[in-house]
Amino acid sequence: MQKVEQLHLLPFRLGEHRLAIPVAEVIKVLPAVLWTELPGSPLSVDGVISVKGMLLAQVDLARCLGWPSPQLQLWRPLIWLKLRNRQIVIPVDEVNSVISYDPQQLISNTDPQINSNQLKGVIQTEQGILLIQDIEQLLSASDELLLQNSMQASQNRELLP
Repeated sequence: MQKVEQLHLLPFRLGEHRLAIPVAEVIKVLPAVLWTELPGSPLSVDGVISVKGMLLAQVDLARCLGWPSPQLQLWRPLIWLKLRNRQIVIPVDEVNSVISYDPQQLISNTDPQINSNQLKGVIQTEQGILLIQDIEQLLSASDELLLQNSMQASQNRELLP
């Protein structure tokens, strides 16, 4: 009998929406950190934070999905993610415990109100629909270039007296 690999997900809430990210793409969950604006960065990037000397772009997932950005809160967890080209953080309203599903339960998104390019799929749970985020789609190639240039320019400015 062939054993089916489980899909391990980190579920979270963003506004009224329930989403999840595969655990393999998550580095850790951080407490809220104040970001520094980054001139010239893509519209989806709030700014940058420093974690142990590493600059991480803070990406507004709600803005990427075309939803209103939630209001700032004193406690707002950040999910630290590893993308193909960089590491980023996304602010969310709440993070839940890791869950596991059979990958065959993953269905394609058919809701026209949700940008399906941003999703790996959808899972129906007892609590409702869980949107599985495709983090590689958060930054387009042009956003990635813009972000790289703005981070480089920012670092160069700090080297000047």
